[in-house]
Amino acid sequence: MIINQHRNTAIIVATSGKGVVVIKLGKGKLTVTTLSQKAIADQGYAVSNYSPKQAAERYLKHGAGVSEKARKYLEKIASSGFTEGLDFV
Repeated sequence: MIINQHRNTAIIVATSGKGVVVIKLGKGKLTVTTLSQKAIADQGYAVSNYSPKQAAERYLKHGAGVSEKARKYLEKIASSGFTEGLDFV
C-alpha cells in the first residue's frame, strides 16, 4: 500500500510495462489504473507499512462500490494472508 501527504492511499496490485497497476481509494467506485513511477513520485506517494491484506479487506467494503476487475485483485490479496509490508524500489 502507498500513501501520500494528503493521506490518499492506493494498493499496488501488479506491474506492467507502463508502470504500476494500482487501485486508488477515492470518493467514487474503485477502479484499476496504471501509474508511472514518475506519477507516483509527483503525487508524493510513499510506501506504507499497513498490511496489504487489511487494506484489501477495507477497500472491498468501499461504500461507492468496486469495479469487477478491482474486486478480483482485492479478493486475491485479502485471501492471500499477505500481511507484511512492501518494499518499493
